[in-house]
Amino acid sequence: MREVKIGIIGLGTVGSGVAEAITENGKLISERSGVELVIKSVCDTDRKALSGAVCPSGAAKTSRAEDLTSDEDIDIIVELIGGIEPAKEIIMESLNNGKHIVTANKALLSECWKEIFTLAKDKGLFVNFEASVGGGIPVVRTLRESFVSNNIGTIYGILNGTTNFILTMMEERGLTFSEALKIAQQEGIAESDPELDISGADSAHKLVILSILGFGQEVYPADIYTEGISNIAPEDIVNAKKWGYSIKLLAIAKDTETGLELRVHPTLISSSHLLSDVRGVDNAIFIRGDMIGDSLLFGKGAGKEPTASSVVSDIVEIARQVALAGKENPIPCTLDYASGSKNISKIDEMLLPFYLRFSVTDKPGVLAGISSILSEHGISIASVSQEERNEGGEVPVVILTYKAKEGSMREAIAKIDALDYVTDKTVVIRIEE
Repeated sequence: MREVKIGIIGLGTVGSGVAEAITENGKLISERSGVELVIKSVCDTDRKALSGAVCPSGAAKTSRAEDLTSDEDIDIIVELIGGIEPAKEIIMESLNNGKHIVTANKALLSECWKEIFTLAKDKGLFVNFEASVGGGIPVVRTLRESFVSNNIGTIYGILNGTTNFILTMMEERGLTFSEALKIAQQEGIAESDPELDISGADSAHKLVILSILGFGQEVYPADIYTEGISNIAPEDIVNAKKWGYSIKLLAIAKDTETGLELRVHPTLISSSHLLSDVRGVDNAIFIRGDMIGDSLLFGKGAGKEPTASSVVSDIVEIARQVALAGKENPIPCTLDYASGSKNISKIDEMLLPFYLRFSVTDKPGVLAGISSILSEHGISIASVSQEERNEGGEVPVVILTYKAKEGSMREAIAKIDALDYVTDKTVVIRIEE
């Protein structure tokens, strides 16, 4: 049986999981794949992670990535350190030295995919990245292979387990955002600095990758309108439920007549939609194609074992090619079909329905004043709720609108928030129909 030698750089949660999976389930992997994966070397700058790594006794342990990238015996480099640098340098050096790549680095791929895949194609090498989106959900392979004959019209989903856990805690326990975030941090679900997750940036990185695969479009994080969940309050979740909605942080990509809509933001979705039942740290991705219709992929979007499982599947796919075709693969994965041929819509031009929560002084004429300004900007009201009364005090007014241009909505809200009877910044959440 042909041996394929692996070098793992980064022994954090996922990297240690990959090393354990190959070490402990190596026989099972060999039986099913027909190749033997051999961990030649592992690397991490953290001495504790390095000494505690579960790997074969013959595997070398080093803190120097160049020991692996320059090792002629290693066929596949597995990069799991995350971030842009030094990960990019490690991957580019590995490719220049004729090594295939497996990575879960969505931040790097979203920013530098073109440079990486151009070099990989020139060198006849694979770069596999299943674990970069959706953890254990095989969405990358699904778009690349299973749905290859489809014109994809829509991709949207819950791509971040941390934010979904926070919103679930807020809904189920009536917690504030800060209270739910604290629980997520205590349980190891949120980082001590959670900004990448709660800001929506992590979901935007993943949406870049899905958009490249699904639409063949040259996309970068700067092309995606991104908004996080920190302004969501418990009353918004309660109000949404009354109207038959749930609130989720959605990553949304749509191929429309006017161009690609690319956005990440808190969204009201119908309680009857399958995504509304995705709770806790789970992820789910909805895909609509012209041949397959509607599909939903669901599973663990993060975590040691699910993500490691996806990484190992990527390793095995390359290992089979190495074993059968030699180190220089004749059919490397490439994204060179992705171009800038499609127009990317600006958020201000998008037509969307909205949920609006106003904080106002309870006195006559307030609702009429708000409605008048909305009407001036071409915004039609679908429903209104003002259940609380507190004459002379502050009360909430909730309005759902029909589809309106985002730019017009922003102008209207700016004018409304300047009124003397509006006591706080208006909460604006988009609705996905």
